[in-house]
Amino acid sequence: MDDFRDYVERYARDLSRFCYKLCGNPHDAEDLFQDTWTKALDKYGKFDSSKSFKSWLFAICVNTYKNAGKLKYNSARIDFPTAEENERFLSSLPDTQPDVDSRLDLCAAIASLPKKHRIVITLYYFREFSRGETAQILDIPEGTVSSRLAAAKKLLKRRLYLE
Repeated sequence: MDDFRDYVERYARDLSRFCYKLCGNPHDAEDLFQDTWTKALDKYGKFDSSKSFKSWLFAICVNTYKNAGKLKYNSARIDFPTAEENERFLSSLPDTQPDVDSRLDLCAAIASLPKKHRIVITLYYFREFSRGETAQILDIPEGTVSSRLAAAKKLLKRRLYLE
């Protein structure tokens, strides 16, 4: 069980940020975060230690998110109850968009993507998994990851520059 505690310490921050990017608000992200760790603990005996724990954990998170159609955190809305949480979210984004309004537009555009595109964008660009790792996490072919990334970028371009 000490190994599991080590994993929690090592990956809690990354998982928390990933949940936040999927859900778009801190309350739903906390629920997803807790659900993911609970499932990981329940399934820990089946974890193949020759594989990446981080990929395995993020796969559990993605599956929990995708399979939770009735749960609140699957609604993909951006809701910041306080200015502090809004700023924390903005500071967690990569510094590719220096303008705060542009960053908010980007967040809103990502949140409006279909779930399959939003998840791929988040894993690849914000969590920096490779296309192969993203494919493994989502249990889809690597070519599908590439096509979803291309489709998501096309949708984002339309939403950010033509609307």
